[in-house]
Amino acid sequence: MRTEIKFCGLTRDEDAAQVGPLGGAYAGVIFAGGPRRVTPERGALVLARLAPEVKKVGVFGDVPIEEISYISRHAWLDIIQLHGDPSPDFVARVREETRTPVWAVVRVTDTGDLAPRIAALDGVANAILLDAPGRLGGSGARFDWDALTPGARPCRSKLVVAGGLTPGNVGDAMGALAPDIVDVSSGVECRRGIKDHERMRAFADAVHRHDQHT
Repeated sequence: MRTEIKFCGLTRDEDAAQVGPLGGAYAGVIFAGGPRRVTPERGALVLARLAPEVKKVGVFGDVPIEEISYISRHAWLDIIQLHGDPSPDFVARVREETRTPVWAVVRVTDTGDLAPRIAALDGVANAILLDAPGRLGGSGARFDWDALTPGARPCRSKLVVAGGLTPGNVGDAMGALAPDIVDVSSGVECRRGIKDHERMRAFADAVHRHDQHT
């Protein structure tokens, strides 16, 4: 199985231009809060620098569907990523309104309720993204990878794993969780919002090495 890579929290044109050549299948800009937030106008410009094969992901917080729809159209988004532990109903409404695939973020806090939260979104969201609790947009924190028991895994939605991933630990995360997609932001930065292209390359190399040995 080939694990796909998403480089998120992009703020600069030159970093976006490197996503495809350095192995990324997805690139994300953050329209929600956090230190890597960009305006819709800036986000659209950054995403415009992507290679044609890279899918554009917009990250949103708790905002009205009308705002999500407007930004999605103007930034030509391929995927809408919803933070704030969105409800299945909200995810379904966003998909219907925008006609765009939706990734729903589940923040892993209490492992006891993880399975029902994932089950409620399974098949409603195109992908379920597991992330650590805390500040939105590249906090560098990771969740307990042992929290995802076999019974908690989504069956119909793709599984995306984020939160504290680095070139040094992404192989361990893949071994523990077997995600379809790994999502990195702060783990490939030289400073906040500025990607280090060598770290991006090292991250992609680590993902590919793990795939080759499994």
